[in-house]
Amino acid sequence: MLATWWHRIVIDLKRAFYRGRGEPYRIEGHTLRYVPGTRPVRLRYSRSPNGISRYDALQVVWLSSHLKEGDTAVDVGAHHGTYSVLMAAKCGQTGHVVAIEPDPYSREVLAKNFSLNPTIKRPMVEMCACSDGIGEAILFTRGGNSQSSLVPSAVESPTANKPEEIQVPIVTLDSYLLEHRLAPRCVKIDAEGAEIRILKGAKQVLASNAEVVCELHPYAWPEFGNTFAELKILVAAAGRHIRYLDQDVEIGDKAEYGIVLLER
Repeated sequence: MLATWWHRIVIDLKRAFYRGRGEPYRIEGHTLRYVPGTRPVRLRYSRSPNGISRYDALQVVWLSSHLKEGDTAVDVGAHHGTYSVLMAAKCGQTGHVVAIEPDPYSREVLAKNFSLNPTIKRPMVEMCACSDGIGEAILFTRGGNSQSSLVPSAVESPTANKPEEIQVPIVTLDSYLLEHRLAPRCVKIDAEGAEIRILKGAKQVLASNAEVVCELHPYAWPEFGNTFAELKILVAAAGRHIRYLDQDVEIGDKAEYGIVLLER
């Protein structure tokens, strides 16, 4: 509770200090600007004992080192555009970035973040969610916080009211890319437990040379009807293996929270 209270004070101070300029974030010659509270984690946290901070910092390092001018990148679960802005800066004016985010509250902040970076080519922002089929689903949200999900358990809280339910379109990643004739160099997935369903609808992506970085949320898999064994079979069938970003070995017999690479 104290940490949350202190975090809110810091964000309020940053808003007052930066006003409409956005908080700066410097990386590889780029000065990116963000709505306070939405910038990427500082790179110094890549060795942090805090797993969430460490993985977020390592993901920034990985994305910035694997994308270049002219690349196409897809941000599945773009949220506030924390990584979409970085992707767009690296892919440049000749590249393409797709930001897929079904939560309307999150998309408002995403749009503000790109407005703070007028020299960066804007992404294609899609209001759908990705899964293993095409149709509609219910998105559970608390005003665009980072836990918006297609299952209620990801956003449920014993101390808060019921989450808002929003009907959203769903697509498969393969069908979207085929329709728009896109061949991504990189796909980043952060979908609060829907990652296995998304990958089941992305078999062509897995079979391609695209690099895939994915956040795992094993606590939500039972409600989605998915298992770790299912993920391993799916990835192995594509000739890939699973490795945590902070480890040099393949994932073992049990999955824990973390960001992984689905490597060839």
